Amino acid sequence: MLYFAYGSNLDQEQMADRCPQARFSRFAVLPDWRLTYRGFSPLRKGAVASVISSPQKYVEGVLYEVTEEDMRLMDKFEGSPHVYERREMEVITDDGRRVEAWVYFKNQGEFGVPHEDYHSILYRFYVRYGFNTGHLEDAVREK
Repeated sequence: MLYFAYGSNLDQEQMADRCPQARFSRFAVLPDWRLTYRGFSPLRKGAVASVISSPQKYVEGVLYEVTEEDMRLMDKFEGSPHVYERREMEVITDDGRRVEAWVYFKNQGEFGVPHEDYHSILYRFYVRYGFNTGHLEDAVREK
């Protein structure tokens, strides 16, 4: 099965710690959704990445091939289904294929501002992967 990561799980080392069997697959986008920051994470000291429905927008991310055990571990880490909800959604791979992947999104909390350290982690991976950093800046400005 596939998992679509768009937040701090863009970091393959972090994913290896959280889901030891997960393997990077390829880049993909989640169409008709956009990146946002919501809620408050004591671990991250601010709002954390999520996605919200938004026609004509998209969220860039990476696909990981994962096992059911990986997803159980990820559910625990993400606090699913209470903090983050997990839903199977269609994403478009970098070679144009439409595939189903698991996507987490924060289902509670107001829009907020991320801690600079957390935002910097995402920014670093957006630059590394050639993603549109404007999407991160738009998410920070949203209230």
